[in-house]
Amino acid sequence: MASELCKTISVARLEKHKNLFLNYRNLQHFPLELLKDEGLQYLERLYMKRNSRTTLPENLAQKLPNLVELISVNLNSQGLSLGISINFLMFYL
Repeated sequence: MASELCKTISVARLEKHKNLFLNYRNLQHFPLELLKDEGLQYLERLYMKRNSRTTLPENLAQKLPNLVELISVNLNSQGLSLGISINFLMFYL
């Protein structure tokens, strides 16, 4: 994971951010650093616009229990993928 991304996540963990912006970082995979420990359990909104990742971890709802919104808009070779609400995800997890 790039050092800038690690720093952003570490600051969010230490300062107990409710919103985390990971837009435009060309992420290929969901940053598993977000799911480590219990440090981001208060996170409510995660913004991940314009990244390359296509899947979400199965344990996302368990690891980020207060997450109510996941914003993700991706443009890839298959077209446009719009954001989804984590409330919708939790219903199916």
